Amino acid sequence: MKNNKRFKFQVSGFFAGASCVLYLVSFISMYGCSDYFKNDYEDNTPTSGKLKVYYDEGLRSHVENQVYTFEALYGNANIELFSVTENEAVQALYSDSCEAIVISRNLNEKEKQAFSSKSYTPNPTAVAKSGIALITNINTPVKNLSYEQIVELLSKELKTKDSLNNETKMKVLFDKNNSSVMFYLRDSLLKGAAFSPDCSVLGSSLESINYVAANKNTIAFIDFAWLSDVDDSLFKANLGKIKFIPVGQKNTNDQFELPSQSSFKLNTYPFTRTVYVIKKTGEFSLAKGFETFVAGPKGQTTFLKQGLLPTKQQERSIEVKLK
Repeated sequence: MKNNKRFKFQVSGFFAGASCVLYLVSFISMYGCSDYFKNDYEDNTPTSGKLKVYYDEGLRSHVENQVYTFEALYGNANIELFSVTENEAVQALYSDSCEAIVISRNLNEKEKQAFSSKSYTPNPTAVAKSGIALITNINTPVKNLSYEQIVELLSKELKTKDSLNNETKMKVLFDKNNSSVMFYLRDSLLKGAAFSPDCSVLGSSLESINYVAANKNTIAFIDFAWLSDVDDSLFKANLGKIKFIPVGQKNTNDQFELPSQSSFKLNTYPFTRTVYVIKKTGEFSLAKGFETFVAGPKGQTTFLKQGLLPTKQQERSIEVKLK
């Protein structure tokens, strides 16, 4: 009996000791190693951590290149990209789904008031200028379009004549349903009026480009950013298949412009838009680091090389030595 009691005591002591060890290990894991379990979306720095960025689908190649360069320079930064419509990007920022967005407009008054009601003050930074481009098949008999003809094209039937004086009805194709291009054209050109029944939409800008490349007598409205880079594979693949249509400013029929860095800078292209990075976090965050990079020398040079107009032109110092 005495030996049995001794055995039971030893067993009980073993389990008690094991429980203490397990508790100690758990305590150390929870408190001593807490840095390994931090939330990198919240506990980040301007050059490290994780960040979700929602952006307008029309800016895809430019945003992807900016992120690629940023991550190459800062190996501890991880930026997740989400291609959406412009309004979806604003909603994502408002609902805390992300900390930064890239879109081709600033917030409107209604959106600013909504953010203000949640004690948010989003900070917009203008980083580049792009525009809405009109593209068509290389064989479409359209040389240019006035501002008034574009309004007519969007709101009712528009016919053009070819070299043989034959009339052809033009069809309209939008880049994507509820895209920023559609909202801009409806609000700025049509003043809220409905689009013509001859207007249709596909699933993406890329689908619209491919359709125009294979079919004439259709004019597609897309973000110029898709085809701004002459060295990009998409531009090269459609060279000789599609063309940009020069457009005129309002109430003038003697000057037609193509979307370009020059026409954006001179403000002679009527459908020029400003690209913004909008964030809502503090100054010491990955969102701030990304915004600063895109608005800084490397980010601005990237826009320049890809055919958009950077908002900040780099100063060039020229030294002249006189003998």
